[in-house]
Amino acid sequence: MKIFKSIILFILSLSFIGIIVVFEIKLLPVGSSIAGLLLCYSLPAFCKSVQDISDTTNWKMSQRKLKRGGFITDNTIVRVSFAYLYRIKMGDKYLLVKNERGTGKYQPVGGVYKFDENEKLELKNRFQVKDDDKISIDESSRNDYRLRMENKYLRKFIARFDRKAKREKIDDLSREFKEELIEKGIVDWRQIKYRFCGRHMTSLQFGEHFQIYEILLADVVELLPTLEQENDLKLLVMQQSDKYRWVTAEEIISLGVNTATGQLREDIADHTKKILQENEGELMKISDVGKTFTVNI
Repeated sequence: MKIFKSIILFILSLSFIGIIVVFEIKLLPVGSSIAGLLLCYSLPAFCKSVQDISDTTNWKMSQRKLKRGGFITDNTIVRVSFAYLYRIKMGDKYLLVKNERGTGKYQPVGGVYKFDENEKLELKNRFQVKDDDKISIDESSRNDYRLRMENKYLRKFIARFDRKAKREKIDDLSREFKEELIEKGIVDWRQIKYRFCGRHMTSLQFGEHFQIYEILLADVVELLPTLEQENDLKLLVMQQSDKYRWVTAEEIISLGVNTATGQLREDIADHTKKILQENEGELMKISDVGKTFTVNI
């Protein structure tokens, strides 16, 4: 549809140019002026339609609309937060762990991608990235893919993230699994296997929490436990702990609120919805989706 629109506008613009030339030769200024006025509408529309063809994802289209609407400029500071999340499911329940930053909410195992020191220098030199000033920088958040940059760098920054960035990759997402489950004594495993389900990516939009335009990315992987690991998880389901919770899809959708019991406080993080099996069809099918990976811990 986008290409068809561009072709129509191109033909119209070319026709108006031809009409202007013909009327100028025949010394008919009225016809030339009318064609010129029409060209003033068709040619900018054609240029925009060509730009739209390159907007192949929702976030690119949202960025273009915000810029055309005057809400952002090339120099507007935008925030990015790129993470990965584990879907760990037994029966009809999902395993969540308690957030360590004091929110009191439960969320999926996982966290923000990290880059190495050489990549940090590269990002600063290429895109003038700045540390995220919305979450305090400490040892655990050092070199996180929570960053700020000018809007004009966003497309090239995301392209680098997928192609050339020296960072954690989908074939080894063991770090957060180890920190949140193994080091806390919840499970004692030496190897895990998981499947890459797809990517959840928001449009570029104004975030009410941090009061800044931001884009959020989350790669979702599904744990594929061995029979022995399944037995460990079944034991966890029967145990009570403040370190983790097993919840249903309904509880996740309601963010933990239960009007029937009078539980009106949200105690499940809103990004937890991204791991639901029912939402897998909405994930972006990028490279390596569907592949399985085995990682030693």
